Amino acid sequence: MNGKKLSKAQYYTYEARNKDIRWLHRTIELLHQNPERGRYEEFGELFTNETIEVAKKLLELIETAQPNSEDIQNLYNLLKFYKGVRNSDWDNLCRYIENWYWVANIWDNFDGRLELNLWDKGEYKLYSIAEPLIGEGKFVRQSSSIDSYGHVWLKIEPIIANSHIEIVWQIDDEEIIPFEWIPAIFEGIIDGIFDYFHQTNFALTSMKIVVNNGSYHPVDSKEMDYRIAAKIAWRNAIAKAELVSGN
Repeated sequence: MNGKKLSKAQYYTYEARNKDIRWLHRTIELLHQNPERGRYEEFGELFTNETIEVAKKLLELIETAQPNSEDIQNLYNLLKFYKGVRNSDWDNLCRYIENWYWVANIWDNFDGRLELNLWDKGEYKLYSIAEPLIGEGKFVRQSSSIDSYGHVWLKIEPIIANSHIEIVWQIDDEEIIPFEWIPAIFEGIIDGIFDYFHQTNFALTSMKIVVNNGSYHPVDSKEMDYRIAAKIAWRNAIAKAELVSGN
């Protein structure tokens, strides 16, 4: 954005990706050794084989000098859909591919707008919101070790004419929120959309989600604080929503 490179880009060159992939081999090994590791604790469902399969797909992409951007996106979509509802290894794989997806597929051409078709791979009853919503998310914590500060405002508008979701960045001043944290904020919003689907079975679409304000602490603020704050802002906004059929 504005010619600025993501600092994470240095970790996703071919050389950097392959410098240490022991963690991924170890993940696959541990899942084979202990299938119970792949269990989703909340409902007791076992996703060991599925987790091994996506870990191997990620390993194959990492070891490819110039992987196809569509292959990166497809793996991102798969991992993201089930993030938080399978197991911790799945979530770790998802965090890796999230960062890579932004570095390889999005950031260099990012103009402040991301268009999402989250439900095009399946048959879902789609819903949108009836009226505009506003949500504020704050994640502020003080501790004896590490303090946290994240603060995000969202405006959500229905766009019934289009069956997709737009997430738009409308903050021009890095003194409000550093641009480096845009990917984490967008991913926090997407996490919230998928969480809402898994909890309610409502697949939301036809919306424009605008990140238009917030605040920043020069010492306490971290990337993860804004991811959490964005998810809180989404939850606070959607809790007030009246839903209408989107298809």
